Amino acid sequence: MRKRLAAALLATLGLAACDGSDAPAHVQGYAEGEFVAVAPTAGGRLTARPVTRGMNVAAGALLFTLDDTEARANRDRATASLAEAKSRLADLEKGARPEDLAVIDARIAEAKAALDNAELELTRTRRLEVSANASRQALDRASSTAEQAAARLASARAERAAAVLPARADQLDAARANVAAAEATLAAADWQLSERRVTAPVAGIVSETLRDPGESIAAGTPVLTLLPPDAVKVRFFLPEPLLPKVTEGGRVTLACDGCPAGLAARISYIAPKEEFTPPTVYTVQNRRSFVFLVEARPEPGTLLRPGQPLDVTLVLP
Repeated sequence: MRKRLAAALLATLGLAACDGSDAPAHVQGYAEGEFVAVAPTAGGRLTARPVTRGMNVAAGALLFTLDDTEARANRDRATASLAEAKSRLADLEKGARPEDLAVIDARIAEAKAALDNAELELTRTRRLEVSANASRQALDRASSTAEQAAARLASARAERAAAVLPARADQLDAARANVAAAEATLAAADWQLSERRVTAPVAGIVSETLRDPGESIAAGTPVLTLLPPDAVKVRFFLPEPLLPKVTEGGRVTLACDGCPAGLAARISYIAPKEEFTPPTVYTVQNRRSFVFLVEARPEPGTLLRPGQPLDVTLVLP
């Protein structure tokens, strides 16, 4: 977010070129900074601010930190939830655990032994029945026992086969969705934790420090302002008669106390709407006149300070 420096000096108007001559027009203007206000995305207690007013900082340099106790706890919970969701998905994908399979295998062995015994008993009973030493009822009972043992063995084997299969498709889809949601939660928690360390969005000079460590800061409340390089523009006002003689991209020259000669700027903005002459330059002659705000960008390498008064000379065609 950029905010403009309130000008200490509003432009005063020179009338040298208002008579329609081709002589250069001289007006008074001032330099204005386009500051970047740096604020946290979430509120909290300011724990550190290692930069001070006037320091040059690089883009990405640490500017201040906020208390991160809650953010770290949220990140830890999100990490644990993701691990749990991944474990659940893996469990569904691979089927039963080895311990569960061992129990089923034991039941299969028991059922197989029972079936072997039942078949032996059935064979023996059939032989006795042939020799009339066993009743038909005993044979039916032995046959039924063998059939039940065979059914139990088949059931145990089917359970074993099902246990090694992964879960149903809908269960797997639900588990994968839980993993994706947990990953998104963790990503959000990581971002929130990273936002407790606020870095410089651009390189520049620390212009103002507005909050000190220990203070509670609301989300969006600026802690400091930066002035990026080449973020100073020139502002001046032109009377209506001069307006047709300037265009965006047009050149102006600049002069100020203590500045080197040859400073120049290019017009970057011409207000589409007129305004009254600023009150500080009211006179009986011009208090009802209209003026237009004009902004110009200094050429690269031009060092101007916000609020600095400037003599602006229009280079007219």
